[in-house]
Amino acid sequence: MTTTIAIASGKGGVGKTTIAVNLSLALTKQNKNTLLLDADLGMANSHILLGINPKFSLEDFVLGSKSLDDVINTTSDKLRFVSGGSAINHLLNLSDLERHKIIQNFGNVKNKPETMIIDVGAGAESSSLTFMASADKVIVVITAEPTSFIDAYGLIKTAFLDHKMENFGVIVNMAHSQIQAKLNFDKFRAITQKFLDVNLNFIGGVSSSQRIKTSIIRRKPIMSGNSDKSPDIEAFLNMATNLNTLATNKTGTIKFFEN
Repeated sequence: MTTTIAIASGKGGVGKTTIAVNLSLALTKQNKNTLLLDADLGMANSHILLGINPKFSLEDFVLGSKSLDDVINTTSDKLRFVSGGSAINHLLNLSDLERHKIIQNFGNVKNKPETMIIDVGAGAESSSLTFMASADKVIVVITAEPTSFIDAYGLIKTAFLDHKMENFGVIVNMAHSQIQAKLNFDKFRAITQKFLDVNLNFIGGVSSSQRIKTSIIRRKPIMSGNSDKSPDIEAFLNMATNLNTLATNKTGTIKFFEN
């Protein structure tokens, strides 16, 4: 049985894709068969952070030239990966039917993963909310900036009111320390739960480290090939473990891997 986890954010620039890529690699280090789906359609850049250039992408599946199995790539770290394709209008403006076709067809994948991480587009766009609602679990990435709080709150409010999502994990990125990350989470939870009847679970924090910034520039994720015990590595491994504490959303919509 596959557990699907959407990684979302209220706004761009908070490091959502960096979190999704490194969290996926952390799961592979824990010997979990993991698939990363870049569902930030038309604006996909997970492959850039992974330092790879896949021959086929989700674009080829949508256009009907390849099956989903054909567009699954495997990295040197044993992470299975589906690229979201290039910035073309077709992927940016998929119909509900086309999005549902993508979701339903994952049930036909031959080697089903233990966990699938879904990097969805930033904000409360229809495409992002559809993929969030079709995942078992949802994580929202925030930073300590007021605009991040406001936009993340707006995303959670829309997901709750429109799709009955009530359980959310939260990762605080670009924090000065794990203590500060937890304090920022507590502040965000207090604001959110004052107005919405939702459950927020602290998954962990990621420091604003030069090592992570350098890994992005070099197109080699910090979790790729690393076996040391640095704070950055430990943070992602701990978050991968904490995913088990996250409650499932029952949205009543179609789900990935239902077949």
